[in-house]
Amino acid sequence: MHLLLTRPQGRNEPLARKLTALGHDSTLCPMVAIEPLTPPAAPFAGAEGAFFVSKTAVVLADRALQGRWPSLPCFAVGQGTAAALQCCGIEPHCPGRDQETSEGVLALPALQQLPKGAFVIVRGEGGRPTFAQALSSQGFQVRHWVLYRRAMPAGISEQQVQDWRQRGVNAILATSGEIVENLFAVVPLVHHDWLRRQHWLVPVARVAQLARQHGCHSISVLGGASDDAILGRIGKMNHYGEDPEGS
Repeated sequence: MHLLLTRPQGRNEPLARKLTALGHDSTLCPMVAIEPLTPPAAPFAGAEGAFFVSKTAVVLADRALQGRWPSLPCFAVGQGTAAALQCCGIEPHCPGRDQETSEGVLALPALQQLPKGAFVIVRGEGGRPTFAQALSSQGFQVRHWVLYRRAMPAGISEQQVQDWRQRGVNAILATSGEIVENLFAVVPLVHHDWLRRQHWLVPVARVAQLARQHGCHSISVLGGASDDAILGRIGKMNHYGEDPEGS
């Protein structure tokens, strides 16, 4: 299998090395650019807990806090974000590998048992409001700490896509709906049919549905965006990237 890895810059290389060790090829093409913002004052005072939406959120929070983390329960949606928190000396609450979604975090007993006070979401600009809305409906006063913005990458040339095709790329990893949208926005229209024919690996059903709206039909839902979730599903596929559990 030859995967197109589309995570932000600096997030693809460890996975590429693991894929190589398993005998798979990969091509790196980040489909989201991360732009750090000047951090506002941290809103943790008096908060009952904090949710970190991504590894990027953890890295930028640690930089802004200069390593002086508050003592409060921290939550993460995936194993990569949880590992980043552990590197900062925080033992986070995180759902199991097959439940790496906002809904999985909301179902955690550690979150359900928190007093209904202030709760901080550490994130980038934009994003889905579902988690914040769910917390508000449960009686939390949600505070947002916005540390970065996501931007669309530069356009992809026809030659670049031709290079992918010549190398034998036959699968695309898209760990967010934004990556799906960006691929179809920056790849030349003449190659959209090629995009649709590839096997797509996505973390959750919501992203799979978005890919289907673009005309993609060969899709595997990983159940999470961590390297382990990705490699676990790839291990079930045959040499040609066909997935017995895919749609």
